[in-house]
Amino acid sequence: DGQPIKTYLFYLSIQKTAMRKLSFEFSRDIYKDGVARCILPGKIMLEGIVCWPNKDTLFMRMLGWFLFYNLLLVEIFHAAYVFKNFTNIGEAVSAGTTVTSTMEGLVRIYTMLTKREVINRILVKVWKQFWPIDVMDPTKQKEAKRQSYISIALTSLVLLVSGTCTVFITSVPYLTNRGLVVKSVFPFDWSKSYVYELIYIWQHFNEWLVIVAINGFDFFFIALVTICYIQFIVMQQIFRSILTEDSRRQRVIIFGKRGETMTDREMLFECLEHHNLLTGICSELEESFNIAILIQFFVSTTAICAACLVLKLDYSQFTKMMSYVVGHLSQLFYYCLVGQELSYQSGHLGVAIYECNWHLSYDRNFRKALVLMIQRSQRVQCLTAVGITELN
Repeated sequence: DGQPIKTYLFYLSIQKTAMRKLSFEFSRDIYKDGVARCILPGKIMLEGIVCWPNKDTLFMRMLGWFLFYNLLLVEIFHAAYVFKNFTNIGEAVSAGTTVTSTMEGLVRIYTMLTKREVINRILVKVWKQFWPIDVMDPTKQKEAKRQSYISIALTSLVLLVSGTCTVFITSVPYLTNRGLVVKSVFPFDWSKSYVYELIYIWQHFNEWLVIVAINGFDFFFIALVTICYIQFIVMQQIFRSILTEDSRRQRVIIFGKRGETMTDREMLFECLEHHNLLTGICSELEESFNIAILIQFFVSTTAICAACLVLKLDYSQFTKMMSYVVGHLSQLFYYCLVGQELSYQSGHLGVAIYECNWHLSYDRNFRKALVLMIQRSQRVQCLTAVGITELN
């Protein structure tokens, strides 16, 4: 009867825990999991721009904010060019595509810096409390790994396209007519010797900072949502087997020696706590990233429209604009894909619970707990763009 109170106290204690170090030990343990390892590319990229939610020194945190305000300064000068040339539709729209991309990078860096404690807490739960995919049968394990590889492949496609486009953007202006990487308005003459070179190097660095921030965030976010919805698949498999002999093997894999003597009722309460853990993480993901998701939708749709308009006005920019279209369409697709999978797998949990051969158990408390779990699973977990639209 005191189980809900214990669960509440457990989560209350989690809220007060200090940030954990997520470095070598975290990477080593995560790499051993065939699904969770898909988060490592994002970790590497975010560490490169001091945005990984680690227990860092004050200097490293200050360095992260320095990169943010440095990029904000680039955005201000760049946006000023768009406003100055607002009457020239083709020029304004062409420059506006990179203005929106820079804003996208700013939002991602800001999110990772301001939500570092929450994200660190989520990652610690994934690291220490998520159940291994080894509890599933080999076919299901292969399918789960395949889904995690797809998430990496999709984000890698955008990285390839955006990287190729950035090489073009950062090299052509210097090689052709001593232009700027991103067209900007400065309160001084930037074309003077040495001043131009310094501005060019500064913009070159920040253009690559934007690419790493956007793609690093996407690698991280898409992988994290993938890990969460696969955890719902793991729970489905466990519920279907909870009254079978195979459940004993699953309990030993998850809980070690304690699982050897665990009763069906005890296992059911462990599932209830794990479901609470998962729904709590999904709520934290929604709260932490909904603004970034909204900006992603806004930037992608405006960039696609702007690129198509530029193609109508200046067909010579076909390669550059088509790379924008492909990149942003891919981003929209994989954000909606993982959002859809999270909603589907969390809602499908009730079906798996019903298929557990509950009619073979004559324990009334066990049956009541199953009904409670089915009711809880009806609350589908979803990610939204600040509640405006769901990712599906």
